[in-house]
Amino acid sequence: MKKVFLLLAVLSIVLPLNARPKLEFSPRGSLYISSVNFGIGADVIVNPIKNFGLRVNLAEVVFGDVTAFSLNSGNLFSFSNFDILYYTDIAGLFSYVDIIFGLLSTSGGTTISIGGGLGVEKYMGKGNYMFLEPSLIFSDGPGPGNDLVFRTSFGLKLGV
Repeated sequence: MKKVFLLLAVLSIVLPLNARPKLEFSPRGSLYISSVNFGIGADVIVNPIKNFGLRVNLAEVVFGDVTAFSLNSGNLFSFSNFDILYYTDIAGLFSYVDIIFGLLSTSGGTTISIGGGLGVEKYMGKGNYMFLEPSLIFSDGPGPGNDLVFRTSFGLKLGV
C-alpha cells in the first residue's frame, strides 16, 4: 500500500500542473459575419482524455438584425450543436481544432450544419483558459440562417 501511495505522489508531482480539467464551463461572446450579429452565450466542455474534448452549447442570446434567445434549441446562427475539440499545437500558434456538427429542426424541415475552426488559448492558471476561436459554419436545409457564416468566438474556459 505504501508503494502505491508513493507512486501516486510521484505521478502527481511529475504530471504537468496545467493539465486540462475534465469539465469546463465556458462563457463567451461571438461575432457572426454573414450579416453582422453579436451573441453572448455559454458552453459546457467535457474532456474525457488529454487531447480530446466535447462541447455543447447551453444558451445564447444573439443581437443584430433580429434578437433571438436559444437554450440549446437553435436560432438564426446557433444550431443545437455538438463540437469536437482536438487539442494540439499547430504551427506554434493554434491550440486546438474545432469540428462543428449542428442540427435545427423546425416545422419547415431540418437544417444540418457542419463547420470547423482553429482556437488559440492562453493558460491563466488553476485550469482556466482565455480563448479566441475563428470558425466557418456551413448549413443546408429549409431552416433559417445563411448557407455560410463566419463566427469568431472569444471568452473563458473555467475548469470545474
